[in-house]
Formats: sequence, C-alpha cells, structure tokens
Amino acid sequence: MFDAHIHSSMSFDSSVPREDVVAEAVKRGFYGLCFTDHYDVVDSYGKFVSDYDWEGTRMAQQRALACAGGRIIVNNGIELGNALNAEPEVDFVLGSIHNASEKLDYKDYYFVDYTDTDICYKYLDDYFIQLEKLVEWGNFDSLAHVPYPLRYMMQRDGMDVDMARYQSSIDSMLRTLIRRGQAIEINAGKKPYIMPEYAYLLDRYRALGGRLITVGTDAHSIPQFGMGLKEAYMLALEKGFESVAVFKRRKCELVSIRKLLALE
Repeated sequence: MFDAHIHSSMSFDSSVPREDVVAEAVKRGFYGLCFTDHYDVVDSYGKFVSDYDWEGTRMAQQRALACAGGRIIVNNGIELGNALNAEPEVDFVLGSIHNASEKLDYKDYYFVDYTDTDICYKYLDDYFIQLEKLVEWGNFDSLAHVPYPLRYMMQRDGMDVDMARYQSSIDSMLRTLIRRGQAIEINAGKKPYIMPEYAYLLDRYRALGGRLITVGTDAHSIPQFGMGLKEAYMLALEKGFESVAVFKRRKCELVSIRKLLALE
C-alpha cells in the first residue's frame, strides 16, 4: 500500500525517526510512503512560526532513502497548516487547517472543550471560513482531513453536530479543487476505521466530477503506521475510485488501488 500522510521527528508532535518508519514499511511490504511533516504557520499555542528546518528535513530524508535502498518509494512532502505565502520545493504538499482564526486566538481545534453545541458551531463556522481561504490560496496538491474538528467534537467529546449547514461551502470548495485538478484526502486519522463523513465527501467530490484522491493514516508513531489504511482504500473502491494519486516533484501519477491492496 501507499501512505501519503505520515509524520516523523521532523514534526513537533512526533519523535519517530524517518528511517524507523521506512524499515517498518519495508517489513510490511508497502509500495511506498510520503512523509508530510508539519509546517504550521501558526503553532498549537497561536504563535507564528517564521521558518522551517529545511536542512534538517533534507538530512532526515537522505537517511530514510538510504534505509529504503530502493526497495520502496520514499517521497518527501509537507503538511502546510493555515496557508503559506511560498511554495516549498518538495514532492507533495498537503493543505490543512489545524488552528482557528485570530478572533478565536488561533487556538488549535484539538485543545477546545466541545461540551456545548454553541461552542461546536462557533468553531466549525470558523473552521470552514479558514478552509475556504486555504482553498482560495490553492498552492497545495491535496486538501487534507476536511472533517478535522469532528475528530474532537464527535469522536472524542461525543457531541452531535449537523453538517448540513456546511454543504454549500463544501460543494463550492470541491468545485474549485476539481477545476484546478487538485485532490482530496481520505485521512484514516490513526484509527482502525474511517470517519463516516468521508463517505459523503467522496460521494460529493465524485458527483461533481472529481477523480483525484490521496490516502494517508496521519500516523505519528510506529504503532499508528498503516492503521486504517486498508479500510480507507476499500472505501475509495466502494465509492468508485479505482486509483490513488501519488506525487513526485509535485507531478501526479495514478496508481491502481487494487494493485496497492495486493501488495499488502
């Protein structure tokens, strides 16, 4: 299989060296992977991050490639949080939103206590405004984890929210992505199952003409690596997607999902 969303010790919230992830992928017979370490323009505490350790990342990638020894694909991507003004020279760029806007103190959606419905909608309204701005900016290859705040609202805090109020916004963003030839991500979220919101998202994306998807676990550790990946690929097949987009130097290659599953 191919995992297009993995974090390593080059992310602030992971401690696993890239070569350890590669060794695990080789052991499991993976087709390949792409590291997408965080570059959040705003960190978890609302502080602006002015730079990224590009040299450290290059060195980590060299070690990862040496470990792979040509046995699997090991690409070097990045997960850009809350939009950036410059496009980095990497294989693959995930566009994502992790932090609320300035009016909500740039708070990471992870740290919010979602035990009140009004709070849920306040942050969801803010999130979709932020996501629309990210899509308008557009310098990425795949839009990451669209239902991101629902991980914490619904899965963690047990709240029930109605996503119908955001359908128009979602459709508008999907149309923009399709027009530009950009992908959407199925994010396994480090779980052995896929959030049900992805079924709706894939249905809408395909109905509007979208065909490019990327699939990733969002793993931050070895135990999380590969978790939910097969389920994500099976969902893609169920929804009519026969291939997954793999990016090298920002160029897309379509790889058969059935081929990837056979390589498990």
